[in-house]
Amino acid sequence: MRVDRAVVSEEEKTVNFRVFLSESERTRFKVACAQNRTTMSQQAVELIHEWLKTQESETPSPDKKGKGEE
Repeated sequence: MRVDRAVVSEEEKTVNFRVFLSESERTRFKVACAQNRTTMSQQAVELIHEWLKTQESETPSPDKKGKGEE
């Protein structure tokens, strides 16, 4: 599976995000990404985007509440 770079608007700044893994977890992740011809960063972004979609579809955001639901 190849993960293409996420499309980011010109107005949105890309920031650094740090994740702590054991050395063996990092190695496994790095190998899996290499086998899929993607970078660890690209794969992490894709996983986060997918997770956010599921979270946002399960939990309505405060601005989407109906009137009187405070």
